[in-house]
Amino acid sequence: MFKVIKNTKLWFTISIVLAIASIASLSIFGLKLGIDYKGGTEIQFKSADVNRMDIAKSTLDGLSYSGYQIKESGQDQSIIRLQYLTNEDHAKFVETIKLKLPDYTETQYDTVGPVIGTELMTKSLWAVVLATLGIIIFVAFAFRRVPKPLSSWKFGVCAVVALLHDLLIVAGFVSIMGHFFVWMQADALFVTALLTIMGFSVHDTIVVYDRLRENFIKHPHDDIATVAENSITQTMVRSINTSMTTVIVLLSLLIFGSDSIKHFIAILVFGIIIGTYSSIFNAAPLLVVWQKNSMKKRI
Repeated sequence: MFKVIKNTKLWFTISIVLAIASIASLSIFGLKLGIDYKGGTEIQFKSADVNRMDIAKSTLDGLSYSGYQIKESGQDQSIIRLQYLTNEDHAKFVETIKLKLPDYTETQYDTVGPVIGTELMTKSLWAVVLATLGIIIFVAFAFRRVPKPLSSWKFGVCAVVALLHDLLIVAGFVSIMGHFFVWMQADALFVTALLTIMGFSVHDTIVVYDRLRENFIKHPHDDIATVAENSITQTMVRSINTSMTTVIVLLSLLIFGSDSIKHFIAILVFGIIIGTYSSIFNAAPLLVVWQKNSMKKRI
């Protein structure tokens, strides 16, 4: 039979390696911020001209813009990302490109100033912090009647440690992908994906923890490791099946969905897989290790 608690060191080693790789990527590559946070302009336009991207590039070069990005975005459509444009700059760009590209039509235009981008970044960080604190409090309250010697706060803290593990590795994934692929960036959808992943990860963790509590009530004198092993075995298939059905749906969206949410879906897919892994192989083993160390100190 497959043993999880027995191989705790292996799972912790895998998590540590992934965490170190994520920290290294974030240190070296950083996160490629979208216009939501760094400020800038995004223009999605449509034209039947097969040379529309080259024409857009020459127009931007002629107007002395640099550091911009142009990519395909569906049939006869392209996206331009560049520095923050004022209304006058935008009007001049449209006037200039239409001389070369008469059927130029903007289907979407978004612009965010640097100050607003900084405010959004601050609010996003607060959203993650408050969600994390809320999860600790909720899990501790939900497991307040857990039998001794277990502690409800240990459940909450271990759940959040597993959660922070997920967020760090997902951030590392976005950092690596953002370095190699233009479409992967950290924007408002990135934070939305993180919060969604937090919900999925905590849900799976609570399923394991709830079964552990039930089993410990039934067998209060059993070793915590044995109870945790049985609880994980009883819930593992359910957790994996639930996550995989979600991933299958997301993969279909990734393949057939709009390019504008491609990075959002990719982050969700990766995050849900990592979250499922940590809920099974990190959250419960971490609780067992903490509890055993606490009991040793009491002796």
